[in-house]
Amino acid sequence: MSIKELQDQVVEAALEVHKNMGLGFPESAYTQALAYEFDLRKIDYERKKNIKLSYKGSVAGEYTLEFVVKNSIIVMIKSGEPITETDESKLRSFLKATKLHLGMIIDFGKEVLEIKNITR
Repeated sequence: MSIKELQDQVVEAALEVHKNMGLGFPESAYTQALAYEFDLRKIDYERKKNIKLSYKGSVAGEYTLEFVVKNSIIVMIKSGEPITETDESKLRSFLKATKLHLGMIIDFGKEVLEIKNITR
């Protein structure tokens, strides 16, 4: 499966969650619902994946990613607050640390689902 096909599957799952849940819930509720939708669709993912930021052989920090889909796409969930440049920068840093090429920020807090794709 190509990265584009996988990306389309993530978008379809997120649209289904948004359609059925609507607005006003915390990020944790959308995260749980998206995980369930991934399971229903048999989309392979890791949830709450821990990564370590390396600096010259030393660990400079540890972070937890909400989702890594098929070891190819990092997915961040937002609700309530708009997607900011800080969110985009943070995702770019995660992409660099994991050596992955595509990240998606999904904002469930709007009338129309907002998805921002970030590449390394």
